Amino acid sequence: MPTETPLWLQLLGLLLALSGWAKVIFDYVTGRPRIRGRIFTVMRGQMPNPARPSEMLTAFTTYLYLLNTRRNSVHMLDYEMEAQIGGKWHRLQRVYGIHNIKNLSFLAPDGTEIKISNFADNLIYRRNIAVEYGKPLHGWIVFAGDPTFHVVETEKYRVTCIDVYRKRHVFVTTPKDFENLYLLQDMADVDIPESAKTPPNSNHSS
Repeated sequence: MPTETPLWLQLLGLLLALSGWAKVIFDYVTGRPRIRGRIFTVMRGQMPNPARPSEMLTAFTTYLYLLNTRRNSVHMLDYEMEAQIGGKWHRLQRVYGIHNIKNLSFLAPDGTEIKISNFADNLIYRRNIAVEYGKPLHGWIVFAGDPTFHVVETEKYRVTCIDVYRKRHVFVTTPKDFENLYLLQDMADVDIPESAKTPPNSNHSS
């Protein structure tokens, strides 16, 4: 006559089965990249509209800093950015091919040149480096928006990083949380004149 399995043994078997599934779920979740990021600075200026050169757009020259909090790596495929102005989010357009523009200049509000060494090589999407645990990816990227955005106050910036698996990683930075410009000078090979070291919403590029 078959002996009934003790209840404690049934519970033990159930717990072992559940722990096996828990490990599978844990490995799946932690195996997916988790990107954290911040904006070091945004320099606003003006640029011609590529579709209508007689019109001007507001350029947002942005320095991004990305870190993977998981022990894996992933390459970024594309980037999006929005600016919150007057309590409303506005989608900015990414400027493609800016590395092909010759004699690109960046000017402070008083017309003094902001010198950025190797700007094309330090565009974040041209570095071809994965975002890894403990190895941040950082660099420049340019977005453009309505010409009226050149002088209005920007409350927040929202960046979406799209990785090669089409997963979207989103983070928000406020201008008051931008990093120290002296730190940016060391990291980004940029020489910022004293006249440009004003509140973030006053920085310009052209």
